[in-house]
Amino acid sequence: MLNYNTMKRSLIIPLIILAAACKREPLLTYNTSDNLYFNYKAGFQYVDTLDVSFAYSDASVKETIVALPLAVTGTPATADRQFNLVADPASTAVAGTHYELPQLVIRAGKVQDTLFLKLKRAADLSTGTKKIMLQLQSNEFFHTDLQFRTVGGSVIDTINMLKFSITVSDILSAGPYWETIYKPYFGNFSLKKVKFIHDLVGMPLDFWSIAQPNNKQRAEAIYYASVTGRYLAEQASLGNTILDEDGTPMLMGPAYQ
Repeated sequence: MLNYNTMKRSLIIPLIILAAACKREPLLTYNTSDNLYFNYKAGFQYVDTLDVSFAYSDASVKETIVALPLAVTGTPATADRQFNLVADPASTAVAGTHYELPQLVIRAGKVQDTLFLKLKRAADLSTGTKKIMLQLQSNEFFHTDLQFRTVGGSVIDTINMLKFSITVSDILSAGPYWETIYKPYFGNFSLKKVKFIHDLVGMPLDFWSIAQPNNKQRAEAIYYASVTGRYLAEQASLGNTILDEDGTPMLMGPAYQ
């Protein structure tokens, strides 16, 4: 899953996008040479990194599309313009296995366009993460002279305008909120347990990613935990004790056992 670590210049998709506010510095888009650059914003913040997880999606979901905005300085052209984009050799994701690139073109009449990158749910994503490191390169249509963008609020940061990294996985994790908020409902975290609750009562696989649940979500947590807890107790009384990943009986939080 989505990776819950807070990362500078990074963003999580499960496909969930979390945004943070900051100031931005405008760029000239006309009366200048044709420079191409990544122009991804999450809310008001420019970013050059994304974290994408298939773990929150149904098993039937085999691929997803990530839309990467691009922008051009200078004036629009009357014809489509091809651009160069390569994967850094340090990338661990494999083209054709983990991702597919579309046609690389800025369409006629546009100074802003979008690269629709297809991510594929490869089997090895359930055991480790893969990274795609994309880099824009100059060609006969576009320069790549704009390398960095400085953004800042209380903290000044530098965003790479020519490189964009995407980390993709298919791994569920407890994240930062299970222990502090959801453990009293669901007990110790395990992948087997959350999938069991999902299958039994339909708990979304990103349910515990919310830092401050509202009253509705707390009520849903009580429902998921109490129904699952009763089912586990009933099965145990019938001699069918359902075991967790570590071989011990699967349990909800103390109030829901």
